[in-house]
This record gives sequence, C-alpha cells and structure tokens, in this order.
Amino acid sequence: MIESILKNCAIDKVLNNTAGGTGDTLNGDILDLQNYNSVCFILTTGNVVDTAVGTLKAYCGNEAALGDGAYKTTTASFTANATNSDNKAVVLDVVRPGKRYVRADFVRATADIPVESIVAVRYNARNIPVTQPADVVASGLSVN
Repeated sequence: MIESILKNCAIDKVLNNTAGGTGDTLNGDILDLQNYNSVCFILTTGNVVDTAVGTLKAYCGNEAALGDGAYKTTTASFTANATNSDNKAVVLDVVRPGKRYVRADFVRATADIPVESIVAVRYNARNIPVTQPADVVASGLSVN
C-alpha cells in the first residue's frame, strides 16, 4: 500500500515542452528501474490539431543505452477531434516490465501535437523511503 507518493515513488520529468509536430517520435530520458517494479508515464498535450494521432509507448531493455531495447506491446493511443485532445493527459502504466531500463516514446502522426511534458512516476519501490531525483525542486508532505 502506498501511504505517500513522495516516500514511495520517484517523480521524474523525462521530456520537456516540445512544439507541435507530426511524423516524428519524441524520446524521453532513459530511466533506471533497478529499485522499482513499475513506472507510470503521464504525457500532457497542448493545443492538438484535429485528426492528429498520438501514441505513447514504452521502450525497454537491460542495457543502459537501450541497445537491446524493444517496445512493449501495450500503448496509449488517441486520434484527436475538435474537442477531445487539447490540454489533456495520456497515461501509460508499465507494471513489471521485465527489463532494467525504460524510456517513454511518443509517436506523432497525421497532424500537429504539441507536448507540454512527460512525467514518469517510478513506483513499487524495493527500498523506502525514496529520495526524489533532481527534477523535483521542492516538495511537501502533509500528515494528520
């Protein structure tokens, strides 16, 4: 049971703001899951153009640079229309990936999709409490 996100999970920003684009793949930072069993990627969109197709994927391997990497079969994908994709979240949860290293990749097709960021939450830590990585510049924990 997770009693505190800050003490049980590591929060990383793995991709910064990216201007609208299409026909490309955005690669997030590679994460080491040595002390974690799972990671959840949360991508936030900007003003997405109608008909745009976006797919959030997890690329996993045992080599630090992912030279042996492969995509997991489960993805989080959407096709934009006039109302459903602007300023929204796309979430991909990777539970027990079976590999030590993982990277979030976002494939953009058909029309522009600006990406505000991708945040990764590494969880199911083997050792707690977790020390937050440098991407977290401030945090607070309120307990009653």
